[in-house]
Amino acid sequence: MRPHVLLCVLTLSACSPDKAVTNPTPSAADPLLEASSRVDMALMHDYEMVLPQLQKINCPPLPPMADDTTFLRRACIDLAGRLPRPDEVRAFTADKSSGKRAKLTDALAGEPGAAEARFRMLAEAFRVKDDAEDIAWLRQAAAEDRPYAEVIDYMIGGGRMRQRDGGNAMRTSVETAYTVLGEDIYCAMCHDHPFNDHTQRECYAFAACFAGKNEMLLPRDYKYADGKPGDAVQPTLLRLDRYWQDLRDDEDRLAQVAKWIVADEQCRRYALVASLRVWSRLFGMPGQMVDHMVGGVDDAPPWHDFRNPPPNHYNRDCFNASPRGGPTWIGMSINEPGDFSQATKVLIEEFIRCGGRIGEFQRILARTNAYQRSGIDYNTDWNGCYLAPAPQIRRLPAEVIWKTLTGETDAQLPQVPLQGHPLRMLGRGTREWTDESLAPISHELVRFMMNGEPTAQTASKAGNAEDLFLELLGREPSANERAAISRHAAPVQDIAWALLNTTEFMFRP
Repeated sequence: MRPHVLLCVLTLSACSPDKAVTNPTPSAADPLLEASSRVDMALMHDYEMVLPQLQKINCPPLPPMADDTTFLRRACIDLAGRLPRPDEVRAFTADKSSGKRAKLTDALAGEPGAAEARFRMLAEAFRVKDDAEDIAWLRQAAAEDRPYAEVIDYMIGGGRMRQRDGGNAMRTSVETAYTVLGEDIYCAMCHDHPFNDHTQRECYAFAACFAGKNEMLLPRDYKYADGKPGDAVQPTLLRLDRYWQDLRDDEDRLAQVAKWIVADEQCRRYALVASLRVWSRLFGMPGQMVDHMVGGVDDAPPWHDFRNPPPNHYNRDCFNASPRGGPTWIGMSINEPGDFSQATKVLIEEFIRCGGRIGEFQRILARTNAYQRSGIDYNTDWNGCYLAPAPQIRRLPAEVIWKTLTGETDAQLPQVPLQGHPLRMLGRGTREWTDESLAPISHELVRFMMNGEPTAQTASKAGNAEDLFLELLGREPSANERAAISRHAAPVQDIAWALLNTTEFMFRP
């Protein structure tokens, strides 16, 4: 049987949903279960608030609980950064014990691959590229699941971000605001934006916190009444929900910035951004755009030398273009505390309650009923329900696809792949910008998967058709699929090629 004919058979079979089964909830009360219950209650509160509007527009109802094979595959991908192993699928589906899903997610969160996935999240957020010291420290922090406040203290308070940016105070300040506070002050580098809360002077004052012993001077084309071109700006912390005084002279500025970020009990912005970053890895984010025409991540636009910028050097179109190359989940209705949904408030509380430990917070989210539901289309309009109480169906992460195709380990993957490396086409970013990696769907991706070259490694590992199904799709072949394979005596390599090109493989359910 030719591979493309087999692909048609398997694709049609993959479109038939399995019957969903409900997983028993663990009966023994524990802090993680109580925390996940609070998250579930908040999510359902927000969902019920918009339910009348959803019914008017015939929005799909809340999906049922996912079956065991779907949940296993999702949890392995999200938590451990890998596909489930064939023996793992067999054992999990055969296990009839209560609370097996909670046991599974706890075990996955403790795997080395899970620590590597947490490290990658931190490296993407703080734009760590090739500094061996930073990579080693962040890897250890992820493996030990250290509090997020320690990461902020090391990367910001310890001057690692300033060092990473070569002393460019403006770049470090703007990326710091975006990475940990969700504040996009990029436009304020060159002008007062009519729809931004921060002025150009405030942007320069915050940059002065990262300037070391150097003075931060207003640019020579500065045109506002609160200063003159070339004036020195006193270092001042960003105004969020209240004004902050100038920094003290008897304490290191960067240390003060790091303390201010995690000590702000009024808006707790760092906890909001961090918890949503973790949420997006497990659930996806509402309204996240996918470019169906352009595949991969292009070379990031370079940062300019803002210490002495020429006039009119910056992008004039603040409304339709972004230096980050595309929209991210940060900045999506999170900047007004009065507008927070009940779910976002509870996420903040639970993130702080577990000490800001990303691994522990992942375990809470993975135990929720919401995470155990069948996936929803990312295009579904929930009409104001900011965090949908079910995961979005999303494309596999670049690392999972590449490791499946090549057999490489996490340690063998480059931190920032060179232009032309398949990981770039699959969406691995350059770490010039915060959270830059994407999961694009494109013709380029289809061509890459259909060329058949990566299938030899995958086929050689599995050895037989049933193991291929278990490894690539997380389930056994259906009766129709078994019959098609037997009828046409399809070679294992052709089966691998066909499965790799199904939407069932490419997406996490």
